[in-house]
Amino acid sequence: MSIIYIQFFCAFALIATICFVVLWLRKSQRDLQAVSLELERCKLTLEISEHVGRFGSWHMNAGTRVVRWSDYIFDMHERRHSLGHPPLENAIDYYHRADRLMAQSAVEKALKKGEDFEFRARIITEQGNEIPVLSRGTCQIDKDGSVLGVFGCFIDLSAPEDR
Repeated sequence: MSIIYIQFFCAFALIATICFVVLWLRKSQRDLQAVSLELERCKLTLEISEHVGRFGSWHMNAGTRVVRWSDYIFDMHERRHSLGHPPLENAIDYYHRADRLMAQSAVEKALKKGEDFEFRARIITEQGNEIPVLSRGTCQIDKDGSVLGVFGCFIDLSAPEDR
């Protein structure tokens, strides 16, 4: 008879545990949906801000040296999204020939020494248009002092009548 009570107790405990897990999973799913909606709101706010403020953001992974551009940076460079995010060398090639060495030097210092940078330069778009920009980069450094990547932005400095 005591075995039946033990089996009943174990079954009850198992059912209670399953109910708890199901309720916890439902709450986690609601929380995840709320976070997802907030992330989408933040992304939309950033996109609107970029177009109104005429700036774009980028991030370069130090390991892959691929530069991930925001939509506005693609638009600023008149680069098709289907071409994907450019490797560092291709991104540097968008700078005017006279500004390219300065840009490349700033990025290499950031990658090697963790130095942030800011400079004015000109980019040449896919359509051959010249746009004056302010370029700023901030290093992402791990706990050991190694550079993981560089976050940055471009600000379009062209006059409204030139846009």
